Amino acid sequence: MYRKHRHASIFGYFNSGYDGDQGDIKFTTRYCTFVGENLVIWRSKKQDVSRSSAEAEYRVMAHIACEMVWLKNLLVQIPRGALLDRM
Repeated sequence: MYRKHRHASIFGYFNSGYDGDQGDIKFTTRYCTFVGENLVIWRSKKQDVSRSSAEAEYRVMAHIACEMVWLKNLLVQIPRGALLDRM
């Protein structure tokens, strides 16, 4: 449930690593984005590692950064207090 807050800080976290059994090892990336204390985006993706785990981690960090910028721009476009008034 969405919790009402006066601040709208945006945070992103990620985790990555190898998952699976010996015959089917995949690299899994997981990340989530919060606005205040509210979870707004959560994703998990399994993929074959073609190059390196570091490259996959850089890709997920870049994706989180893009989503955080998108969320910030979305929140800036909403009139101040419009979401709080509807709760």
